[in-house]
Amino acid sequence: MYAGWQLLYTFVLLPDGRLDTFLSYSGVSLAAGLLSVLGWAVESMGRFVGLPGSSGVEIQNGCNGLELIGLYCGFIIAYPGPKQKMLMFVCGGIGLLFIANVLRIAGFALWSYYLPNTWEVAHIYSSYVVFYPVVLPLWYLWTIVSEQPSLLSGVGPSSV
Repeated sequence: MYAGWQLLYTFVLLPDGRLDTFLSYSGVSLAAGLLSVLGWAVESMGRFVGLPGSSGVEIQNGCNGLELIGLYCGFIIAYPGPKQKMLMFVCGGIGLLFIANVLRIAGFALWSYYLPNTWEVAHIYSSYVVFYPVVLPLWYLWTIVSEQPSLLSGVGPSSV
């Protein structure tokens, strides 16, 4: 599953760029809107978002969470479970990861304004801080929920 996703992403999705572009533009737009609602003056256009007086950030293809979304979905699909629950976990997880990426982009815009000298550290470790706390619990929860007769039946795996 992982190898298939990597081949699809590397040789089809990334070179095509349309899905990456959509995720980058929409993520930037929503992050700019969030920062504006929270009271910050924001400059945003296309893939760029920043606060006036900062260098801002540009969300490039390959840096918008798509690769991790595919990895997340691959685990859910590869681990056995009822198709309806699987679809709920895939769609819900994609939504949560998209929201996490919007928050990450907003955080990047703030980071580039308030702590520009530490930008590289923020960029390198942001996945560990933003995405993994979403993905890992969802994967774990899927291993439990996938074995339950319904989503509301118990918290542990059912005994067979």
